[in-house]
Amino acid sequence: MEEGNFMRITNAKVKVCKVQVLGLNRTKNDIVTEQVKDVLKSENLLELVANSLESVDRLKSLNAFKEVNLEFGACRNKMGKIDGTAVTFRVKENGLIASSISANAGTQSGDANLSFSLRNIFGRAEQLKVVSTTAFPQWGQTIQLELTKPYYKDITRQFCAGLGTTNFKQPPCGYQENIYEQKVQMQCFSRLGHHTFGWFCDWRELFGFDNGVPMSIRKDAGHSLKSSLKHVLVTDNRDDPLLPSEGYLTKLTHEVAGLGGDICFSKAEVQTQMFKEIFPEWVLGLSFWGGLLKPFSPSKINDRFLLGGSTTLRGFEMWGVGPHRHGYSYGGEAYWATGLHLFLPLPFTSGEFFRRIRFHGFLTAGNLNELCSLSSFLNLLKETRLSGGFGMHCRLGIAQIELNYAIPLRAQSHDRLKPGLQFGIGLDML
Repeated sequence: MEEGNFMRITNAKVKVCKVQVLGLNRTKNDIVTEQVKDVLKSENLLELVANSLESVDRLKSLNAFKEVNLEFGACRNKMGKIDGTAVTFRVKENGLIASSISANAGTQSGDANLSFSLRNIFGRAEQLKVVSTTAFPQWGQTIQLELTKPYYKDITRQFCAGLGTTNFKQPPCGYQENIYEQKVQMQCFSRLGHHTFGWFCDWRELFGFDNGVPMSIRKDAGHSLKSSLKHVLVTDNRDDPLLPSEGYLTKLTHEVAGLGGDICFSKAEVQTQMFKEIFPEWVLGLSFWGGLLKPFSPSKINDRFLLGGSTTLRGFEMWGVGPHRHGYSYGGEAYWATGLHLFLPLPFTSGEFFRRIRFHGFLTAGNLNELCSLSSFLNLLKETRLSGGFGMHCRLGIAQIELNYAIPLRAQSHDRLKPGLQFGIGLDML
């Protein structure tokens, strides 16, 4: 088709006289109307197609429908003459009850999830979910009840309220912890990225200490109540969230505790990653993590930062970097860590699966310390730990898996080292 003819067709005037959504049972009209109302504003064919396809995406993002189909037809007046265009969305609603089994990975651990949910229970894309999670290697157990609801005029805004209970072991620190949590959250987007604002109220209990745990850690035993406000901002412009070759990811977290309860602090953390393809399929990655805890009362071990392991400073045991008490990790009030990676493709292979597996070499460095004086801050820069190595890096879904040969190059006498083969799995890796 010639360009002139194409422009005349796409700019052809249209009149949308009817928009209808068929197949609604539990879903309320008001939330659906809000998603398709822009179709009525279409003035030409190009706008009609664009607005209709956008409305399809908005309806799908409600997670209330398993199928959304789009139809165009003629709209006739009482005389039987064509008076405009009719747009029809035919939908099939999801079932009320859903369940799933999944596995995830965190910074230093993995977990298996069993969830049961009631979808679209009040007709405006609400979801009531019960999730049971078993985490490893701490072998913790979490049960959460969450109610989520999108704001019907802007479905990118999500509201969430939840209750939960968690029990887990922290072997490197020598204790167990029970947490009873309440939370209220809101998620939204801005030009800066994705925001999560939340209020958390945690009733916590430290118990089950190992026999050799010193009094400096045991003093935190018992109950505490933390009431805090937290803001998380994520900015992501990577070209591929699974296998990036260009772009950066930044995550900023700020938490302020002390709105009731007996825990009072300000805590900030940053995580950033940058990627650059230096040769075809040769990708250089640079990452930096850092955190600062400012306590307004003596800090507890379960609020402090921990560092070391197969997904942070490789070549060290889990939480093996920084202050220790009688061989147990004590954590710190400030840390920094950085990693440099070179990712290379597997030779003589093809296909999507092998594209997810890459060789990589790495250097990681960082430190964790307390901030009780100026000298301790200077030691945060002077007593840098350093490690290097090589191995295999694999992306499976949202998780990253590594099998590395790691070599600690610089450490302190109280650090716990783990040279040689090291296996890691996580969502976030340094």
